[in-house]
Amino acid sequence: MNRTALNLLVDVISFISFLASTASGLVLWQVLPGGYGFRGGRPVASELLFLDLSRQEWLALHNWTSLMLAVLIILHVALHRRWIRNYVGMIGRSQ
Repeated sequence: MNRTALNLLVDVISFISFLASTASGLVLWQVLPGGYGFRGGRPVASELLFLDLSRQEWLALHNWTSLMLAVLIILHVALHRRWIRNYVGMIGRSQ
């Protein structure tokens, strides 16, 4: 796989991961907020679901997509290290 195709793949997967992380974060914040019941707990019988997923499953989805996004951002920066180095050098020479 050439470098351009790899950059495109990393960018597309990063964008999808960003959307999934954002959507799951919004669900956790607005639709299935924590803190119900005594001391933040709630009975198992009253488990809330959204799109047939529990809060714990949404939280797992959010955590994994966020971790994947962080790894992909590191990979993105590593793939663009030459551009970053040249840009920083150009700024240093202009001052």
